[in-house]
Amino acid sequence: MLGIRIISAVIALAFVAIILWAGGWYFNAALIAASLIGMYEIYRAFGLKGMKAQSTAAYLAIIFFHIQHFLYQGSYDFFHILITVVLFMSLQVFMHSVKVDNIAITVLGFFYPGILLTTASLMRDAACTNPNYLLILSITASYATDSFAYFTGKTLGKKKLCPAISPAKTIEGSIGGMVGSIILTPMLGILLNWVYNIQVNLIHFIAIGILGGVFSQIGDLTASSIKRYCGVKNYGNIMPGHGGIMDRIDSLLFVLPVVYVYSQLFMTAWKGIVL
Repeated sequence: MLGIRIISAVIALAFVAIILWAGGWYFNAALIAASLIGMYEIYRAFGLKGMKAQSTAAYLAIIFFHIQHFLYQGSYDFFHILITVVLFMSLQVFMHSVKVDNIAITVLGFFYPGILLTTASLMRDAACTNPNYLLILSITASYATDSFAYFTGKTLGKKKLCPAISPAKTIEGSIGGMVGSIILTPMLGILLNWVYNIQVNLIHFIAIGILGGVFSQIGDLTASSIKRYCGVKNYGNIMPGHGGIMDRIDSLLFVLPVVYVYSQLFMTAWKGIVL
């Protein structure tokens, strides 16, 4: 099982590297695909509880959202979100069946993972050096946390972290994940400073490592709570050994917006000023 997980992870990593290198419409198309698959997995899980999302409208809305975001660099994102939420609520009325649960999960799927993934585009749009700089740091923080938490929990885990949500997760694993993110993220940041010939202060890499370690685990637990509520073990099976798209990006979905906001508030070097 571990061998399958590693092989799947390597293939996924290679695919992500190619997409990041290609950029442009290739990157945007990959985000759209990930959003659609993730939304489908979320809607399917809630469907097992008898809830029915307005999935077709949601899929079309997220496709249009990503396209207009790419074309206009996010200038109309806020208006698009407002109109979309109103549309989702109005559809229930026109169908003569107003069900709050259905509206709620339709909006949830649109935002999670749909809108949250758009943060990856925001990171690229804001870049003053390589467009993948912040994105690579976020991915590293997220998956360093996941990997270190998994292996630490397997070898040292004894005390349960959140047994009501995810019985397999342990406090020791959580600490190991934090340590992994705090170590690996600054190491990669120093390397990226050298590769892209910029001077971002080490403290920012440590901060991103801490934020990644915390919010990747919150994202993971959030996804686990939804799975537990819906009665599913995995969101899908598109990645052997890992599950569905949502099983693989659940932690990253929370890390991306947090790191983006941090960079805009505190990383002045990111805006062209060397710290």
